[in-house]
Amino acid sequence: MSASPPPGPQRVATSKRRLPATTWVGIGGTALAAGIGALGGGFWSMMIMLALVVLITAAYGLAFRRTTWLRLPRKRAAAALGAGMALVVLIGSGAAYGAAHPTSPAPADRLVTAATSSATTSAPASNSKRTHVAAPKTTRTRTPTPTPTPTPTPVVTTQLVTETVPIPFSNTTVESATLAKGASAITTTGANGVETKTFTVTYTDGTETARTLKSDVVTQQPVAQVTTVGTYVAPPPPPPAAPSCANGTYVNSAGNTVCRPEASSTAPSGASAKCVDGTYSFSQSRRGTCSSHGGVAAWL
Repeated sequence: MSASPPPGPQRVATSKRRLPATTWVGIGGTALAAGIGALGGGFWSMMIMLALVVLITAAYGLAFRRTTWLRLPRKRAAAALGAGMALVVLIGSGAAYGAAHPTSPAPADRLVTAATSSATTSAPASNSKRTHVAAPKTTRTRTPTPTPTPTPTPVVTTQLVTETVPIPFSNTTVESATLAKGASAITTTGANGVETKTFTVTYTDGTETARTLKSDVVTQQPVAQVTTVGTYVAPPPPPPAAPSCANGTYVNSAGNTVCRPEASSTAPSGASAKCVDGTYSFSQSRRGTCSSHGGVAAWL
């Protein structure tokens, strides 16, 4: 018989167990409750909140035999053990929280009231034994009546106040036939008038509270400003008189009428040159002057 080969090393498949979503939700809710307890009452308040959440969860698993987010076994013994531990932690945390936060003692007036009530209750029993117990005396303290503060009387005064207001002047324009057209001149300077107003002013404790117009008078009339505008237009100059020429006239190149050269013992009016032959020229241009009379002897 052939020997069987030795068994090889067995591979054990291991799988990582992942926590379900309900467990993470439970852990988050428990952490939130613990944080609220820590903020509200400190460490012991946080322990109370943790124990209360665990106790409720364990009780639910114990009652319905279900696996909660605590991942406790479904056996009732395990669930009861978890609930018992949570209950013990809850009771211990509550006692520690009470020791760390003692309640303030009852006020003295409440103790006196309780003692008075006890004495009143025990009064019938005492009467049956014909024992007289003096009733507690009540001391009344009178509260002083506050004296009202007198309201100050306001001080009201009146005063006459005078104010002046300027009255603007008007503008007037007149025409003048002796002043050139387009020219203007201010012949009367304007001046503002003055209006005087008188008010009766009421003051209450130094502050103005009312104002009434008593009179309104124009103490100075305004003066209108007068501006003169010219309308005169000068007539055109008369045309020049026609020259008196002994030998007649001619029209030069410029279109002007000019006297012809003439002989005279003296230079006539308007002559511009004396020719060589003794005549006088009335030419308005030096070019061609005395051209038919031997040339220019002298310019005048």
